[in-house]
Amino acid sequence: MTNRIQDAFDNIKASKELKSSTMRFLQMEREKRSPRQVRRPVWRKTLAAACAMLVLMVGFGGYYTIQTPVAYVSIDVNPSVELALNRYDRVVSATAYNEDGEIVLDGVTVKGKLYTEAIDLIVESDAMQPYLTEDSALTFTVAAGDSNKESTILSGIENCSGCQEHGGRSYTADVNSMTEAHDSGLSFGKYAAYLVLSQYDNTVTTEDCQDMSMAEIHSQISEHENDGEHTGNGNGADRNNNCSDEETGKSESGHGNGHGKASDD
Repeated sequence: MTNRIQDAFDNIKASKELKSSTMRFLQMEREKRSPRQVRRPVWRKTLAAACAMLVLMVGFGGYYTIQTPVAYVSIDVNPSVELALNRYDRVVSATAYNEDGEIVLDGVTVKGKLYTEAIDLIVESDAMQPYLTEDSALTFTVAAGDSNKESTILSGIENCSGCQEHGGRSYTADVNSMTEAHDSGLSFGKYAAYLVLSQYDNTVTTEDCQDMSMAEIHSQISEHENDGEHTGNGNGADRNNNCSDEETGKSESGHGNGHGKASDD
């Protein structure tokens, strides 16, 4: 084939340079149309597949870590809102447990924010202001299943302007009670208050508490405490801290003097 091309070119009147360049071009085209197959070593394919799998696993692991809740904060006045936090203390979801809570969340965006920033946005929102009266009993309840994590989050809450400026109270609750709370149509913070109230009045129901504000629930608890009544088993909210500057000094070393069973930490 090459000899034929060479013979054909010999009969063409053209410069040697043009003939040479044309011959090189044709030779290259032939090589393109019939390429040699180069077999890559099997280990290269295996290594490439392993690297691709590693990248996928790392990416999925990071996404899973960011999106997985490890702690929860319930914010209750009359609106009831729960924040789910990842290991980096950022909000992965916000859920309302009554209509007032839905209105509050409609006016703010808290996903992806640090929980302290989210709390301030919620508490300082226009929709929340009508509920923040002098006796509103703004309540923050933390559940994490890890006492160190709970203590860290409580400290952050107590230093929030949203908590301090409105005399909020902070508690911890059993994370295992969340399913029961939600099945009852209550945030776990309000459900923890219900459990405390039910220790004194075993006729009260979760349906009753759905229509009660936190101020009303705490008022009834205080009345029973003053009367010295108790019929319950000690379940409910642990650790009571006051967020306001005036009250913080009184409860600085008294994490276990709130409603319900005393905390060991």
